[in-house]
Amino acid sequence: MRSTCLRASRRHLAYSLALAFAACALMSCSTTGARAPEQRQAAADPAGSITIENLLRWPLEGEAGKRRVDAALRRIFEMKPLQARQFSGDGPVKLSDGNVLSFAWIAELSGQVDIGVAGEPCVSPEQAAGWIGAQAAITQDAHGQDRGKTYRTQRAGNWIEFTTTPATYRCIDSINLYPAKPPK
Repeated sequence: MRSTCLRASRRHLAYSLALAFAACALMSCSTTGARAPEQRQAAADPAGSITIENLLRWPLEGEAGKRRVDAALRRIFEMKPLQARQFSGDGPVKLSDGNVLSFAWIAELSGQVDIGVAGEPCVSPEQAAGWIGAQAAITQDAHGQDRGKTYRTQRAGNWIEFTTTPATYRCIDSINLYPAKPPK
């Protein structure tokens, strides 16, 4: 009797394991199938997604690119009007590339846009400089204190600059856009 129960128990365990294995295999197939369309969709429109790279590249297209940055910031931030046609939005706001913005400020009259970039995840200034061809200079305040590096480039009527954290120069902490010539 004992051997019959033992054989039945082993057979039941074998069937249970086979069923569990089959269920896991089916679940992994359905998970893989669900992810594929998302990845294709993200890859199909990388130029239109709001990323740090695009926020730096779009102003290189001129006024239309700068308006694109303004529109993107207004979409992702709840912008509050300030005086003299200025708008401000507080973060954190996570971008499609996984980076995080801490604030955005748009001054319509001067054409200046300031964007805060969170330190985590860290955005590499060397990589960002490569995207837009920016040159770096160490920034010091009036007292000679190190304030990080400022990377700048000018194209299509816009200055595009970003700054890094002091001392380590490891991460971008702000992006600033403004007209190369004063607005008329």
